[in-house]
Amino acid sequence: MTTYEEHVRGLDDEIDPEFWKMPFGVEVDYDKLRFLYVPDHVSAFIASQVARKVYRYQIDNICTREQITHAVMVTMGGLLPGVLLHDHLAWTLNKNIPPIAFGTMGVRYYAGPGEPLDHPEILHPLSIDVKNMVVGVVEDLVDLGGTARFVTQYLYEERGARRVILIAPFLKTTAVMDEMEVISYGQVPKDTWIITPREKVETLIKRVPHWRDNGATLAACEANLRRIGYPQYLLDIYLRATYERG
Repeated sequence: MTTYEEHVRGLDDEIDPEFWKMPFGVEVDYDKLRFLYVPDHVSAFIASQVARKVYRYQIDNICTREQITHAVMVTMGGLLPGVLLHDHLAWTLNKNIPPIAFGTMGVRYYAGPGEPLDHPEILHPLSIDVKNMVVGVVEDLVDLGGTARFVTQYLYEERGARRVILIAPFLKTTAVMDEMEVISYGQVPKDTWIITPREKVETLIKRVPHWRDNGATLAACEANLRRIGYPQYLLDIYLRATYERG
């Protein structure tokens, strides 16, 4: 059986698509959560698979004229998958498939994993006009679905979108699929903290003090991070400074 370490440290041509459709995290000491480290090349692979699903959606809707023409990257999480998807979807070799125009919208709805704010905050306004358009909303992860619901409602009621489709590499709940159209790649357990390439340092800085305060030594914190899949260069830069910070 392939181990967690082999999945997160494998090469580009060793990616196991089936594992990443239902990936499992790894347990570490001094923590109740599991952690799933998503390497850069795996993020790029997953984006290519999501793009294929979007392309299939476009093909299926040639006759209906309900193809996606605009995509909104919800910052911060939607920026990385959005940029990767842009490489696949902003151009077209098929005259029946429209290129997708990408824009951004800044929304803050969670203080932390599973910790929704009382009210969502728009941090920066929508950057493209989506009136009467079919719009893809790009996120990196759908946890409780609050951000997706808020953005979808906003696009319909405030910006006049004709149709909204959620696009996300990973879901933590399938309940959102009962409320809106969803294009995704995989599903992860609710107890798993996904570490995408955009939040490696952020996760280290947030979690090392938690482990330390629960009794972990510097060496134990390093062992945790190595077990999760962190490369040595990030430990060299951030681990000691984070551990010793008051």
